[in-house]
Amino acid sequence: MSNDKKHGSIVHLGAGALSGVTSCVLLQPFDLLKTRIQQSHTHAAATHGKGSVLRAAKAVVAGEGIRGLWRGTMPSLLRNAPGTSLYFYFLSHTKSLCLSAERRISKDPTITKLSATSNMMVGASSRAFAGFLLMPGTVLKVKYESSLYRYAGIGDALRGIWRAGGMRGFFVGAVPTAIRDAPYAGLYMLLYESIKHRERSAAESRGVALPEATVTMVAGVMAGLAASYMTQPFDMVKTRMQLRPLEYTSVVQSFVKIFKEESVIGFFRGISLRVLRKGVQASLVFTLYEWVLRTNSQTKATPSATLKA
Repeated sequence: MSNDKKHGSIVHLGAGALSGVTSCVLLQPFDLLKTRIQQSHTHAAATHGKGSVLRAAKAVVAGEGIRGLWRGTMPSLLRNAPGTSLYFYFLSHTKSLCLSAERRISKDPTITKLSATSNMMVGASSRAFAGFLLMPGTVLKVKYESSLYRYAGIGDALRGIWRAGGMRGFFVGAVPTAIRDAPYAGLYMLLYESIKHRERSAAESRGVALPEATVTMVAGVMAGLAASYMTQPFDMVKTRMQLRPLEYTSVVQSFVKIFKEESVIGFFRGISLRVLRKGVQASLVFTLYEWVLRTNSQTKATPSATLKA
């Protein structure tokens, strides 16, 4: 993504929306099951691993049918499509600004890639800003996926959230969400770019030509898995604050309450689902996004090549 200036804002927004919608529809069951597992602090729900995931899946299918695994898909789409678009839009523009700054500071106009520190800052700031703007969608999505609330539709859910907390109700959990998303995105960008560079270097040293899609998919999965593990406790706190706002009233109080009642293990409830979803989602999103940008570049280059011929 070093050629961001070649692509207009519409391309970045469109590429982000396409990747966001695709990953959202395919991976919604993972998100729903994670929310169901995280919503409760009973002893039965505290069991981790394959067994708890299968029990949660069987309970959803038994009560709501197979379609129940995709409950909350529409709120997820309403959040993830614009959210991913905004994230990549901010990402492309912030990268351009940081790259220009690094060139001026180093007095080297030939620099084409950001430093590791800049990659972290770009990823974290872009994610935090986009996440805050889409916070109402995040609250709607989590409540819709939970079995603690039964809404007749999105309109009913919006009215219920408003009645319970007014405008503030749409921003419950904003702080832990930002604390989760900013470090996640920063670590992700750092690892993603580093792994891509290592993949290409290793392939070149062995005289192997790796397809770009393979490079981005492998880097996306590895970066997504690592960043998800590191930020999991904040995901748990965010979910509890959004689903049980009367019990979990602040970030610090939520951390203390979960630790006292469930120990450190409590922070990692649903970790397998989140790590799997995030790893696959990150790989899918970035692969599709960069594919759209490459396709757009090739489309623009074709007419000029034809004219020269």
